[in-house]
Amino acid sequence: MHLIYEMMTAGIDYKENRHPQKVMKELGITYQHATPQSLYDCWQFWNCENIPSNLPGFISEFKIDPFDMVGDGLSKEVAVKIAAYKNQNSP
Repeated sequence: MHLIYEMMTAGIDYKENRHPQKVMKELGITYQHATPQSLYDCWQFWNCENIPSNLPGFISEFKIDPFDMVGDGLSKEVAVKIAAYKNQNSP
């Protein structure tokens, strides 16, 4: 599962100003790759695992094909790795 961390929502609505990667670590969430998106004021976390059932409101599922993000934060090589990971770990 991919997750998106909305920075503005975290800061304004939840007063959470720590670095997104630190918050994810404290929540116990692991991920394959993290992509900061300054234009959208968010972070994209790819192939997340150990996701708690009570995510804060500024973290949500992000449904997008990694190839759609090539040139917008991901290289083709990273998109291939993300897609391969998902395919290897699907039931």
